[in-house]
Amino acid sequence: MKRTWAIFIVIALLAGTKFGLDYFYFDTKGKAAYQIENPPTKILQLPDVPAEGIGQIEISPESIQQALIDLGIPVGDIDGKWGPRTRQAFCIWRELTGRTPDRNYPIDFELREIAILAKVKKEFKLTDQYVRGLNISRTCQSVIWVKNKVANEYEISTVSTGAPATPTDIGDFKVTWKVDRWYESISIPDGWMYRPMFFNKGQAVHGSERDAFVWWYPASHGCVRMLGAFVDKLWASGFGVGDKVRVYGDWNPYTKDPISIEELI
Repeated sequence: MKRTWAIFIVIALLAGTKFGLDYFYFDTKGKAAYQIENPPTKILQLPDVPAEGIGQIEISPESIQQALIDLGIPVGDIDGKWGPRTRQAFCIWRELTGRTPDRNYPIDFELREIAILAKVKKEFKLTDQYVRGLNISRTCQSVIWVKNKVANEYEISTVSTGAPATPTDIGDFKVTWKVDRWYESISIPDGWMYRPMFFNKGQAVHGSERDAFVWWYPASHGCVRMLGAFVDKLWASGFGVGDKVRVYGDWNPYTKDPISIEELI
């Protein structure tokens, strides 16, 4: 009987350890391991530019933030800090360059690549996975608005999707109806939406009372919060009923926005 209990306890401990490792993830592998497990893919190869034609490459935090902006990726303020907005930009950059999107702190060869791509004014070539319309990533909390696939015309902005308790559904949708004014949510009293476009029952893309409510993490009741100016651009372009909205990716702060050991100390 005692032996049976001992075996049961060992199994329970092993299961608990496995759950802990899966759920509470911290990036402790170091730069070398990360570089080996995440090597540049073909799409990441630097453009064919002679070394003497590139000139000096600066990889200070401020210069990298400016480089990301030059590549069309929002970073928030240029403050020289790898804050949540800049780490969100790294996630978007990784997605666009074929890496697994996450908000890990960048390593040296990534910083150099960002700087070079911006300096030679390299544009991202969107793959077939992106639809003509709104491509909303729950992982990066971003939207890539593809205006013209043939001409590779697109615009990137930040969003805030549904919180874990009320997530924005994954799938391919179309805008079914829209309201060109402030609109109070039927299910959430005093929940005001700016110029909403509904694509999945009660889920819509819309502006909020303040752009500050477009957090870098999921925070809404299921809708996709967008910056007011971006919503205005959608309306001005004629985007609306029948246009595509694609929602993809997952959000897990332990694997997609891991806490570094430095922050824990």
